Amino acid sequence: MKYFRFFVLLFIAGFFSVSCNNTKDQQTESGGESPGIVSLAPSITKQLKLLGAHEDIIGHTSFCPDENLKNSEIVGSATQVNIEKVVTLEPSKVLCSSLTKKKTVEKLRKLDINVTYFPVPKSYSDICEQFVKIGSEINKGDTAKQIIQREKENVKSLRAKVPETKNPDIFVEIGSDPLYAATSNSFMHDYIRFAQGKNIAAGLESGTISRENVIAEDPDVIFIVTMGSVAKEEKEVWQDYPNLDAAEEDNIFIIDPDKAASPTPVSFTTVLEKIIQLIYDMEK
Repeated sequence: MKYFRFFVLLFIAGFFSVSCNNTKDQQTESGGESPGIVSLAPSITKQLKLLGAHEDIIGHTSFCPDENLKNSEIVGSATQVNIEKVVTLEPSKVLCSSLTKKKTVEKLRKLDINVTYFPVPKSYSDICEQFVKIGSEINKGDTAKQIIQREKENVKSLRAKVPETKNPDIFVEIGSDPLYAATSNSFMHDYIRFAQGKNIAAGLESGTISRENVIAEDPDVIFIVTMGSVAKEEKEVWQDYPNLDAAEEDNIFIIDPDKAASPTPVSFTTVLEKIIQLIYDMEK
């Protein structure tokens, strides 16, 4: 249940973007002084690492990937932050997402802590814009733009390989208790869209869906994006419906939630490639 709540939180907010500061980019990317950063979200920590800023991270959550974070201390969980600990670290800035409570953000700002808030992106475009924004925040906007340009070319290449004549119905499950789907208001919808598929949950206002509704829609492919043993259990549940096309054709797949649910521009490409391969049984 802890993990379910964590993933549902990733899909309940919007996104906005801003431009980068090129002058500061040049200073830091040529060896200028780097800031001390506290990251309060796994997705933000991943993006900071991708930008080569892991040594600048001085605080992170227990849910963040902690490889190479030698200079960083745990300042809380994904949703609970030890404000006193953050203040003690004296960061130049704190980067947070929708996982951080608004009251926590307000308290930090009242203590003159520089906090930048990043709502969960709703699309691939939002993921890219957020990445540039984070790059700008740490004076690595040029690096972020270079990575985005490369990955957009990779995504374009992947999309060109998809057969235009096939438009499979797809269900992406991101929670099991209750059953929760990726809707058109989620960046996961772009996994489906870029793979030339049709999202059976696209019209839902919220992601909550009944198993009966999924069966009625009879998807050709089911992707399960949940943690650990729950994913295996869910696959077995769907396989027990012999009249379900996805079960009959053995098209029920488990996708790594760490990469798919909180992606960087690079991991989005990786997941999209995997999804396209699984749907169309392509060779690398």
